[in-house]
This record gives sequence, structure tokens and C-alpha cells, in this order.
Amino acid sequence: MDLYSVKTYLRPKSLREVQNWQTDWNWLAGGTWIFNEVQPQVRTLVDMQRLNWSEIEVNSGGLSIGATCIQNELLDFSFPEAWTATNALKDAVRELASFKLSHAATVGGNLCLALSASTFAPVMVALNAQYEIWQPNGEAYAVDAVDFQTAPQQTILQPGEVLRRIKIPIGHLAQWQTSFKRMAVCTAGYAIAIVVTAYHPQTQQVRFGIGGSVKSPRLIEFDSVPTSEQIGGVIHELPLNIYIDNERGGAAYRQHLTQVLMQRGIAELTAGIDGKRRY
Repeated sequence: MDLYSVKTYLRPKSLREVQNWQTDWNWLAGGTWIFNEVQPQVRTLVDMQRLNWSEIEVNSGGLSIGATCIQNELLDFSFPEAWTATNALKDAVRELASFKLSHAATVGGNLCLALSASTFAPVMVALNAQYEIWQPNGEAYAVDAVDFQTAPQQTILQPGEVLRRIKIPIGHLAQWQTSFKRMAVCTAGYAIAIVVTAYHPQTQQVRFGIGGSVKSPRLIEFDSVPTSEQIGGVIHELPLNIYIDNERGGAAYRQHLTQVLMQRGIAELTAGIDGKRRY
């Protein structure tokens, strides 16, 4: 797509070069979305590639993913063998889009675009991730993944602020097992419900990262493995207006799909407990 309204192209090496942020500027990471449709409101593109924020780092605290990390790099990276929960990150890449897109799109770009069908957002919620946000003056602050997106294509980011990196604590990587469930109208279609289930075998804790069906990602937690009835009870306690209601699927339908995917996710992870499946 030719962005005819763009007049200026910046390639800063640090945030000091873009402190005077303007309302018609736009960050450019992978570019798979911004070049996908006309952007009449954008006059200046600020290319992030020279900031060198594409790292994948394993450290004593866990995992750090730079905002401009290309999604497909998560598939090729050699994570510690004990980090079973990283399977959810790989599923987020596989379930998101085509091979061509995953070789250009960035992890941070997907999160900041904040589409309801984002596969990364519910993964980060389920794994208790934190996002490091940098302000134009160089100061930073952290926000929990579940609090980052506020509505479809809306986040807490203020003008000029930028996602620097995603941090996932080591405890949620090495001690949790994950299941990724996604439902769409057609195989390669827009997701209308996504549930990422994280299960801790020792403590029996369960975390559900909910996306696709809701206007912003949600976290549902249980202190022990929930029954089908308990999942249904929690789902129906939530107001129906948190669900998306459009031509792809009504709110009640998405609510039902969310419940089904939660049940399937925990059933998959707890199969064999007490010698039988629980669902």
C-alpha cells in the first residue's frame, strides 16, 4: 500500500531523537499492518529498526523479548528445555497468520495494534507477563499484560510512548504447562475466540488468558483444577457486554465458545489425572 500522506521518514538510533512527538507521527516496526491499508492521518513514519530492540534474552529472572523481535524468531530460538510454557509463544506464531507475515511482523507490533484476534495477547496474560513502556523523555514504567489493552485497537499508551520489551517471569515458564485453543469461522479466518490455558501441576493452579471473543484480554484464575460446572459459573457471572458482538459472531455465541475452549484446554492438560479425563 502506498501511504500517500506520509511526507517524512525518520530512522532514530535512540528515543532522544524523537522527543518532540507529533500527533501525525506513527511508529513503524514490521509494517505488516500499517502498509495494509490507507493511513490518511499519518504524516511521519518513525522506523524502529535502528533502535535494535529485537532481542530474545534468557536470564535468571526469566525471558525478555524485545518489541521489534520478528515473530518467527520465537519458533527458531532454543529455549531451555524445562521451559514448557514457551510452547504457547510458538503456538501464537503458528496460529496468527501466514508464513510470509510471521517473517516480517513483530511481537510488539501485534500487541500494540491490539486487535481482538491477537494471538499473543492472551498468551502474555496467561503467562503473567509484564510490558516495559518507554516515554519520550527516556523514563520507563511497567504494566501487567492484562492491563495493557483497554478495547479493540486501544491501549494505555500515550502519544510518543512505546513498548520496549516483554518480560515473562521464570516461574511461569518452567513450572506451568500450556494449551492454546483458537476458534474461527473458517480455518484461516479471523479468530472469534481464543483461550490460552496455563496449568501448574504441583499447585493445581489454573490461569486462562482470554482473547478473540472479548473487547480486551481477560484473565480468569482458579486455585485448583476447575470442573466444567465451575468454569460455566464463572463465565456466566461476567457481563455479556464484555464480549464482541458483530457479523462474525454474537456476544452470547462468543461467550459459549469461550467456555467450551476453556473446558477443552484444561481437559487436555489434566488428561490422565485420577486415571480418567475430567471432561
